[in-house]
Amino acid sequence: MAKDWLQYAGPNRDFSVEQTLPKQAALTVKWRRALGEGTSGIVGDGKSLFTLYSTDISPKREAGVEVVVALDAATGKTRWEQKTPVAMLPKQESYTSDPIRPQATPLLWQGKLLTLGFTGLLKCFDAATGRVLWEHNLVTAFEATPVQFGFSASPLLSGGAFVVHVGGKQASLIAFEPRDGNVRWKSAPAEPSYASSMPVRVDGEDQLIQLTRDALLGVAAKDGAPRWSYPLPKLGLTNVPTPLVLSDQRLVISGQGILGTRLLKLSRTQAPTEVWVNTKTTFFYTNWTANRELVYGCNNGGFVSALRLTDGQELWKERGQNDANLLQVGDTTLFLRGDGLLTRA
Repeated sequence: MAKDWLQYAGPNRDFSVEQTLPKQAALTVKWRRALGEGTSGIVGDGKSLFTLYSTDISPKREAGVEVVVALDAATGKTRWEQKTPVAMLPKQESYTSDPIRPQATPLLWQGKLLTLGFTGLLKCFDAATGRVLWEHNLVTAFEATPVQFGFSASPLLSGGAFVVHVGGKQASLIAFEPRDGNVRWKSAPAEPSYASSMPVRVDGEDQLIQLTRDALLGVAAKDGAPRWSYPLPKLGLTNVPTPLVLSDQRLVISGQGILGTRLLKLSRTQAPTEVWVNTKTTFFYTNWTANRELVYGCNNGGFVSALRLTDGQELWKERGQNDANLLQVGDTTLFLRGDGLLTRA
């Protein structure tokens, strides 16, 4: 497996790695240890692993302590940890009976670790020592809209800046200087979603794509200037799945406000054109992935569904992987179910 997993979704930000797993090899446990509540992913550089979780949850499950932790990759032992008491903001809530818990995956770059907590606390750490280099409260400093079920969009490195989906009155995206947290640029305001930003090259220009509550947006990566907008068919819903960038300037989007799944063709300054629309299959809140022929993941009916990329037709669906996240390792797919069961296919 790749030793350097520095950001959400891995080296290519698409939940895939080029390595292959031996056909008959069984996975063995090297070490295990307990953490707290959380759905933040793990990042690492081969020596250390980093993630967030919450502990000391209140009886009503609306408050707790967010912990940023660095672990020794070989043993799982704690290198350092930093704790911050947090409580849900007005209009925030937990999903079903879940407690307050961090959800965004950290970003690791050149000795700096950037984290985003449930309530919008953005912190940059010295990855070696855990010292806080700078921090922002996105709600109080940039008028970010408190996301109903917690801030979830994972930060992105772009052009040497840390790009964060803030969402609210000041900006959809803000690019921060890694050294001191100063603002490099802001994009136009837009309401938030749970989806993370994605980089794409369109007609020779580097752009960033962000799914918001009401539209899919494309902005220039160098300064956040608007390039195009694709209004969603159903407005006012906080969409979850991060857009899936494919080759040849193609993009797959799915979610509540998208009313199904759509394959779009991008152009530099014009709204994307629809290649196909599947209104029957919606990928809901777990991640999804694609190969040359299929896009697949868990839909909102508890199935794993596979859609053909040429026309969006659902080729098969299968029960048994409820709430599973996927990782493509060469020609092998790993499914990590919501209850912790790991399956290879």
